Amino acid sequence: MLKTLRRACTTLSSAALALLLACSGGDGDTEGEGGTAGLAWEDLETFPGLADEVEIKIDTRGVPHIYAANDFDLLYAAGYQVATDRLFQLDLMRRRAHGRRAEVLGSGRLGDDELARLMDFARWGAEDAARLRDENPEEYKLFVSWVAGVNRRIAEIEAGEAPLPYGFGPGELDYMPEPWTNDDPFVIAKLITFGNSNSVENELLATVVGRWTSLLDAIELPKPAFQTFTVPPEDRPAPSVGKAPAKGLAAPPRAMPAELRERLPEALREFRAKMDGIRIQGSNNWAVSGQFTENGRPIICNDPHQPLESPSVMYALHLNSADRAGNVDVAGFGFVGAPGVQLGHNRKVQWAATTGFADVMDLWSITLSGDETKANVAGQEVAIVTRDEVIKVKGAADRAMTIREVPGYGLLIDNYLLDEALLVDPGRKVLFNWTGFRATNEALAFLRMMRAGSVSEYEEAVDTMEVGTFNFVSADAQDISYRVHVLIPDRGDPSARPMPFQVIDGDDVGSYWTGTWLGRDKMPASRAAQTGFIVTANNDPWGFTGDGDVGNDPWYYGTYFAPGYRAKRIEDQLGLLTSAGPVTVDSMKALQNDAYSLNAEVMLTALEDAYSRVDTDDALMEFRGRPELDALVKLMTQDWDRQMRRDSAAALAFHVFAHEATIAALRDDLPEAFYEQVLSAAPVYIIKFGMLLYSGAYPEGDSILQQGRDVLILRGLAEAANWLTTEFGGVDPAGYAWGDRHGAHFRNPYGGDLDSPWTPVDGGEDTVNVSSSKYHDEMGEIAGRFDSHDGPVFRIVTEFDDDGLPVTYLNFPRGNSGEPTSPHWADGLDEWVAGEYHRLPFTRDEVDADVEATVTLKPE
Repeated sequence: MLKTLRRACTTLSSAALALLLACSGGDGDTEGEGGTAGLAWEDLETFPGLADEVEIKIDTRGVPHIYAANDFDLLYAAGYQVATDRLFQLDLMRRRAHGRRAEVLGSGRLGDDELARLMDFARWGAEDAARLRDENPEEYKLFVSWVAGVNRRIAEIEAGEAPLPYGFGPGELDYMPEPWTNDDPFVIAKLITFGNSNSVENELLATVVGRWTSLLDAIELPKPAFQTFTVPPEDRPAPSVGKAPAKGLAAPPRAMPAELRERLPEALREFRAKMDGIRIQGSNNWAVSGQFTENGRPIICNDPHQPLESPSVMYALHLNSADRAGNVDVAGFGFVGAPGVQLGHNRKVQWAATTGFADVMDLWSITLSGDETKANVAGQEVAIVTRDEVIKVKGAADRAMTIREVPGYGLLIDNYLLDEALLVDPGRKVLFNWTGFRATNEALAFLRMMRAGSVSEYEEAVDTMEVGTFNFVSADAQDISYRVHVLIPDRGDPSARPMPFQVIDGDDVGSYWTGTWLGRDKMPASRAAQTGFIVTANNDPWGFTGDGDVGNDPWYYGTYFAPGYRAKRIEDQLGLLTSAGPVTVDSMKALQNDAYSLNAEVMLTALEDAYSRVDTDDALMEFRGRPELDALVKLMTQDWDRQMRRDSAAALAFHVFAHEATIAALRDDLPEAFYEQVLSAAPVYIIKFGMLLYSGAYPEGDSILQQGRDVLILRGLAEAANWLTTEFGGVDPAGYAWGDRHGAHFRNPYGGDLDSPWTPVDGGEDTVNVSSSKYHDEMGEIAGRFDSHDGPVFRIVTEFDDDGLPVTYLNFPRGNSGEPTSPHWADGLDEWVAGEYHRLPFTRDEVDADVEATVTLKPE
């Protein structure tokens, strides 16, 4: 199928030989105009072949810089190169989106497949592809080109002309990669945007807590840790005034039946496992106006927080057709399996994104007709449509699923996500809907972002987004911008009925989506003309959650935002830096790596206050005369800078103290297994609840702290001292450090040589340099190691030179290759851990000065 391979390569070292790519030869005529000039397309589904040579220059960090004559050839080569570097990962990602991982990985990944089949990513991805093909055929051909490049690499492997990547081989999973279809990138994109939109996990868990406990009566679930909101004050609506009237959101807590209590832990574990890897992650991005910088041009920063996988979920690349007849010159990162660059810069604009947490998913409690062929929704009976799914499972029997959909209203979860007995009364079912259950056009939006020539053009590209709740921040040499656009159901007056942050009553006809979306005027946007900087860190953009009530606002936007630790720290530091001036690239690098704990600032103030009464309050007698407590209080409150650094003893002591104090407050208010399985699904919420309880921010908090605030927080202190003594022989800080027990673990779904060693890192749940970890193991005991499985998958700081060209400094873990034997498998890890940066080559001279290998793909 392929001609004899000819390699056209220049190498700088013997190690670089592994990077050489195969090239086939021949000639071809070109036709057309501009960036999409190339060979004639006989049909939209078939790439006609390269029109001209494509040059791939691989730099000393394994990043490919691809130069082509037109955009189609460019995307073809990009597909080829990512398949060269990451084919096994691409295959597993494709399988996850289609619900076919268990076919090669076995029953341990059955939950992944059940979720994919339930949500039918394959169908909706194909719908997205069809829409782009019909409405924007030229852009669709770019995806076809990329897929053809992937398939060329697969064909080389099948022909024995290129080695079989690690993971496929004998003694590993022992199977061959399959050719891709043109729908596959869209199916993967649907999976990614589902994860980016995912509020269903929090909504289901909140329903369980609200149904079986009284905890939510005392804890104002939406209330942030700090009153820090994304939209600058000058562009924000007036704050809410007063509480919304009570509407009977939930019935009083009920006693859990014994049989349900018995299966609760396993049901929650299975649910959490299904959501693992698509759980909404946090991120940081911010931009500073040129009025505060040394050269009078903006600085923009981004560090997306995603699962720490090995290899990374992101792939670094540079695509250039603009030097010849094309329209693209863009560098940055793309999600593996998604063509192009989703986060990066072109010659004029740098853009960055965080998850927006807008609420685009709802759940209803509904009834069915007696024969269960119809669903009672929105005051009418709607016929249920069923589909059957069969999942192949390696080494086990097939898994059959019958999925019931309610056309126009979503699907029934039917225990496939979580045991419905935990959620609704007998005789009722849970209906789920997502705005992504339609043909959407995020693929077009990202393509247009790559070509934007200014912040204004970038904003126009953002406004084509329909699914995927991103906070987009962008900058060019003159302006900075914050903008969101996504389909968010207009749920009407929030005071009229309960807002949907739990399962809501489907008997309320007015609770269903009407097909009306929030307008552009209700979407966050700002140029920060007065403040001069913009910060997003997954926090509430509007301030609607500030009073703990989402039912008294001008409109409903969402509930489950990040608590605001990172946003407040970044805003506070930017306030100081802009006042002192000028803001520099180095100061932005330092801020990205900041490990200061605002949670420690608040919790240790409460601890100091309580400990000051030990000698005078007889209720605290159990804490008197204990020198280890004196030493621990001094270590954390007087000797520590509140930085969660891996060499800090106080950081480890504080981590245990903060969790134990929160456990002392909350555990007795929850049935067995709730604390570990429900609250541990989101560690940052645990520390928020504890901090707001002990700081007195919840008006009804004393109903939780029945034994007294001082007693409970000091019990957390005593438990920390006991743990340190057990683990390290005492509380002496010379004997332990945060990095002894806290670190990053980069995982791979297959494992083997793709799993990475454990690496001590800075940061905690609430720090700018975030490094969240679970406190308990699956048995409810303090974990032997506080592993972080999520964190920054890259860090970038970009300034603009005198010509307005973006100049980016970055680091990323682990490396850009997916092959464990490659020199670029883990060559970025040390730099990432240390917070050191390198400049990303972008101009032709910069790239040529950093080339490790050059490959030429030739037309056939």
